[in-house]
Amino acid sequence: MAFAIGVDRLQPGDHAFLAFGDDEERWDILSVFTRQGFSLGEKVFLNVDTTASVAEVAIRVAGGAAGQALDTGQLVVSTAPRFRPGRFDAGRMVNAMRRRIEAVVSEGYSGLRGAGEMSFALAPVDSLDQAVEYEIALHRTFFTGQRDRRYTALCHWDTRRFGGEPAMQAACDVHPVTIIGRLGTLHVALIADGIKLTGDADLATRAEFTDALRTLAGHLADVLVLDITDLSFLDAYSAGAALRLAAGLPLPRRLEVRCRAPQRRMLRALGARSVEQLSIVTERL
Repeated sequence: MAFAIGVDRLQPGDHAFLAFGDDEERWDILSVFTRQGFSLGEKVFLNVDTTASVAEVAIRVAGGAAGQALDTGQLVVSTAPRFRPGRFDAGRMVNAMRRRIEAVVSEGYSGLRGAGEMSFALAPVDSLDQAVEYEIALHRTFFTGQRDRRYTALCHWDTRRFGGEPAMQAACDVHPVTIIGRLGTLHVALIADGIKLTGDADLATRAEFTDALRTLAGHLADVLVLDITDLSFLDAYSAGAALRLAAGLPLPRRLEVRCRAPQRRMLRALGARSVEQLSIVTERL
């Protein structure tokens, strides 16, 4: 089952799906995706359905770094259709991607980061099954079993045009990761004996965070699990609220917080060591 994360939490070797509903949402996600790739020393390839020029797309996603990124080749933007009737061969396209990854690594980049608009408008609706066929072949080749961490893929579909198409849902089902479409939001998912939070826990999402903790406190398990490993942002108030939840549990009930090292440091700075009912598990740095 796919789990939802913020785009900044994508890891090398991830194969992710994004359903976006407006242009601002798309550009916001692609901007974070692109800049994250730059910070990891990756080459970034974007295939987008837009009437904007290559230079305009680059500025939208890379800001002041756009010109240099285009000049050096670290950023490549294409607005050409990926699927044309009579010219589609999933195996050929996957092999071409394999060659592209090898070429990118030989250029000195740590890997390839590619975002493709799989619902590309220049491909007719009755050819969308080709996109699904390609997604399946791509996933089997690079993301099943031993993942190729030199390649990170984001496939995005425009729900305004293809939200009702069965192909879009079929494509989504291929991906193990989905991207939270709107930056600055909080996503709550139920897991065994607890909840998993992704997105941002801050003033703007305080009501959702409070409701999530209330839901967690209502679980009957002796050990409640709060997984914040893939939160993009955690403010001090939210961290403190988690500590207060733990401190209020009657022993032997406990709260297990699963988190990254920076989040653990914040919790400890706020007094986590003095809360007997709390245990902290650092899962992924």
